[in-house]
Amino acid sequence: MYLLLDIGNTREKAALFNAGNISALPQLTADSLKALPIVAVYFACVANDGRLNALKVKLELDNIPWRQVGSEAQAFGVINCYVEPHLLGVDRWLALLAAKQLFNGQAVMVVDAGTALTIDWLDETGMHQGGWIIPGLRLQQQSVVQQTAKVFNKELLDARVIPGRETISCLQNGCLAAVVGAIQQGWRLNKAKRLILTGGDALYLKPQLADLTVTIEPLLIFQGLARYIDH
Repeated sequence: MYLLLDIGNTREKAALFNAGNISALPQLTADSLKALPIVAVYFACVANDGRLNALKVKLELDNIPWRQVGSEAQAFGVINCYVEPHLLGVDRWLALLAAKQLFNGQAVMVVDAGTALTIDWLDETGMHQGGWIIPGLRLQQQSVVQQTAKVFNKELLDARVIPGRETISCLQNGCLAAVVGAIQQGWRLNKAKRLILTGGDALYLKPQLADLTVTIEPLLIFQGLARYIDH
């Protein structure tokens, strides 16, 4: 059994890989891991070394191998289009690897809807066609509220792509329209066979994209990470 980690600057997401199957691990603590026969940790990390070392100690797993995965020029049939391949965000790279494995031979558009919303295109041969990075739903709203004295918001996200009739709905509907519009424009710009949607806002966005061929893959990053096990 392997522990898969996606380590950010403020939080970690975890999954387990066992006999070819991946399952999300909602609680990441030393106690939750003690009874598991974990033989190694495979991880992607954008945090600093101090945070990584602290996590090893916190999870009481500093006695087994930790193997970091980073973006490459090419791997597993995927060719990175970046001139400096290591500068492609590792989450985007892993999502592309998973997309290639899941939908081999198909042109796909991969959307990771998190704090930032990233869009990447992969053609049917495995060539990365480039991508976009834009602020995600909540980041857009926070930016407007923080920079505009008389605009306010509420925690509950309750948006529709229609005109708003008071400040909160104007803000939330507008940000949703911006994100959905970017995805739809991306689809028109570089038509794919399938749109793969992942990230925290994936379920929220899917109903807004009913006219596209959408597949939700909540564990997409971990599926890409698992490709490196024993490789």
